[in-house]
Amino acid sequence: MAAAGSGRQAKHDSFLSPKATPQATGQHETPFHHWPVAARSKKLSLTEVRGLIQGLLAQPELSEADLLAFARTVNGAAFKDPPPPKPKAPTATEIKAKVLAHFRCKTVTQLRKDKNFQLSMTGEEVALKTKDDWLVLYRRFIGIPANERNLEDGATVINGIDVLQHFRPWVVFGLDPKTATADEVREAFRRLIQVHHPDHGGDPRVAERLQTMKDSILALTP
Repeated sequence: MAAAGSGRQAKHDSFLSPKATPQATGQHETPFHHWPVAARSKKLSLTEVRGLIQGLLAQPELSEADLLAFARTVNGAAFKDPPPPKPKAPTATEIKAKVLAHFRCKTVTQLRKDKNFQLSMTGEEVALKTKDDWLVLYRRFIGIPANERNLEDGATVINGIDVLQHFRPWVVFGLDPKTATADEVREAFRRLIQVHHPDHGGDPRVAERLQTMKDSILALTP
């Protein structure tokens, strides 16, 4: 029995002992800086945690790094920062205010009568009743809402934006409008259409949108 008890005590002492000492390194270090941090399936016992606390109390001074190392040891794994919060979608009031301000109008009636707005919407019917109605105008005249940026690529999302909601050819094609050549535009289109063509399982609306984007860019590219 004594041998078995000695074995358990030796294992416990080994767990609570550092691999190097402050005297050996010439620096103030706690035992926790040397312990490998690995995930455990079994939690530490109260005795083991008390041993860790005693190790902390034995240090002449403690820093934030010491306490964090202690916490990692008790936790059994390194801590992770929470993911950044997702951007919130603008409210209907915010969207409406931005669009009105863009055309220097204060009311919807003024906006409907505004010549610049009428010219911009030639041939299109605009209800201006729901949030979605105003969101269409926001995307066109103001920009991409924060919650619609940096999306994960998918069936309708290319380079972080939904191509069915936003007409941003240069972003979608990943080209610089100041330096891109016609050949680079065609190559970018070819690369994208190989993925998004209906024959390859793509969305036909996306394929049509890509074609329109390519034509619009080439019309402006010498």
